[in-house]
Amino acid sequence: MDFDKLAYPEKFTISGVEYKGQRNLSQGKALVPYTDEPDVGIGDVITQKSGKREIHLKVVDVSFLEDGTLGVGTTHPHMLTMKVENITAQPHVTKHGDSTFNIGSISGENVQVGNSNTLTTNVTIQELAEKIAKSDDSEAKSKLKALLQNSTVGSLIGAGASALIGML
Repeated sequence: MDFDKLAYPEKFTISGVEYKGQRNLSQGKALVPYTDEPDVGIGDVITQKSGKREIHLKVVDVSFLEDGTLGVGTTHPHMLTMKVENITAQPHVTKHGDSTFNIGSISGENVQVGNSNTLTTNVTIQELAEKIAKSDDSEAKSKLKALLQNSTVGSLIGAGASALIGML
């Protein structure tokens, strides 16, 4: 049985030489057992065979560990560990731009600055009733009055509901 196929199922080309190895996508690592040290360093681009196509990987860190395989899953004694970035995928990955805002001063209530954030405002029913009572908006006054006269709302607010209705 060929243990390399099970433990190291992927094929990598490093400086024109093909090696069997294993790539961990979540960790961004590629492991390649070897006997003769591959010619690879930080900044190099290696390829991984993926079906009929190739994935280009940029090496961002590299470590050569003598006797690193301990003979597990391969006949090669040494282990090459590379941290890699998939440069084939980069043009297809959605980029989220960071924006920098330089603000001299802001004054006021309920100010929101930035992208994809939320603003939460808490207003008591009494504050809402007071602000609507001071406004000239008759529609808002009648809708709030109807809400406060609702039996369910009245039972939740209690005796304060009649005082709020009196404001309107």
